[in-house]
Amino acid sequence: MIESSPPRFVYELPLGTAEDRAPSSDSDGTSASLQDVLLVENVLWFVRLRWIAIAALLAFGAAGLIAHDFFLVLGLRSPLGWPFVIATLLLLMNLAYLGHAKLMLQMPPHRGATWNLWTQIILDLLALTVVVQFLGSLETPAPFIYLAHIVLACIFFSRRQSRIVLGVAAALYALSVGLERLQLFRAPGIYRDSALPQILTRHPTFPWFTMLAALAIFFVVWLLASHLSGLVRAQEAELVKANRRLITVQREKARHMLRTTHELKAPFAAIAANAQLLLKGQCGVLPEGAVEVIQKIGLRCRRLALEIQEMLQLANLQSEDEQPPPVRLDLPDLLRWAIARVGAAAQRRRVIVEEVLMPAEVVAVEDHLKMLLTNVISNAVIYSAEGGIVRVRCDGPPCAGAVVTVEDEGIGIPEAKLPRIFDDYYRTEEAVRYNRDSTGLGLAIARRVAVSHGIRVQVESAPGRGTRFTLRFPASA
Repeated sequence: MIESSPPRFVYELPLGTAEDRAPSSDSDGTSASLQDVLLVENVLWFVRLRWIAIAALLAFGAAGLIAHDFFLVLGLRSPLGWPFVIATLLLLMNLAYLGHAKLMLQMPPHRGATWNLWTQIILDLLALTVVVQFLGSLETPAPFIYLAHIVLACIFFSRRQSRIVLGVAAALYALSVGLERLQLFRAPGIYRDSALPQILTRHPTFPWFTMLAALAIFFVVWLLASHLSGLVRAQEAELVKANRRLITVQREKARHMLRTTHELKAPFAAIAANAQLLLKGQCGVLPEGAVEVIQKIGLRCRRLALEIQEMLQLANLQSEDEQPPPVRLDLPDLLRWAIARVGAAAQRRRVIVEEVLMPAEVVAVEDHLKMLLTNVISNAVIYSAEGGIVRVRCDGPPCAGAVVTVEDEGIGIPEAKLPRIFDDYYRTEEAVRYNRDSTGLGLAIARRVAVSHGIRVQVESAPGRGTRFTLRFPASA
């Protein structure tokens, strides 16, 4: 019986977290990235609201088919299928907008949210104009539904933009009335008696009916607008406060890290240098026990020096100081540099690094990209079994971004722990048992570099079967 190998689990690093990408602020101090998130929430809310309109149209059309006699008693004309046509079109719109919203959530920043809302409102106004035309633009209160979209535009957009929506709604309604009054296009209307619209205004109940209908629509519009705007304002205020607290904490953390590492760097360098002097016999022959202690001191100093170096790298990536500009780089050259950098560790562990490097160019900050590649390849070497193989491959497909894969045959990562491997100082129990000298900062540094450069990182792993990192670079112009 052949044993089936355990499945490999896949995790993709999300881009654009508030911690990794410094949000830009508008003139009023509101975070632009938070506004993008709120716009996407508005898109999803608008989609949910349209499901109600679709259900109402389907119910109205079904009622016309099932309860035809009831419509006759009321003196109304049964709808002849147009509610189903409009409901179908709105359904297709909703599916398209829902798919676009999910795509925006996966690929921040959400720059398409505003256009998504614009097209939703404009297309809804066009669909509403058709409904008004079929129901009657003058003899029914259907035109009041335009108010709902005008209020929504006031909530979603600026004052100037909402005036545009108001103008579009007014123009469409005026067009509907003009087509009807000039006899250019006239739908049958909701009333069976064609003379009824002309005499309706003289009926004593007409003003009361119109007034009550208008008041009901005004109340619904007010309830909708006040509820939505209250939710948006409350959510935006909470998000802005939370974002400011997060930024403040992150800045303080970075300052503390820089201060601490700079204060520790010199003393540890002095301890390491003095330990080497003692081991070389500068102070005479040492007892065997003292040599062993000093060797441990030297090893500990080397580990702390590595940790200090990585803390400084992390702090520099988080620093608000001006960062060096990205430049066009030869990716295979950087990979060869990173492989050479981990060559000593690979020799100690007798790990073979196989490389297949096709020509590829990327636009990035050179030092930052070196950090990313070195940390990923170093992890593959460190967590490989002795005598194992690490495969590094670079592909530069035409008209697409470069792709780098780093694959090892090491200890692997359990599925439940994959989402946490990029956290600061996080190490799995298996990694701690395998390598006690790691700081837990290498992949945190890799995450920040990837996010700042728009590099998509996918990790595929399984315990005992190794790990494969896939880095997908954005296409360079």
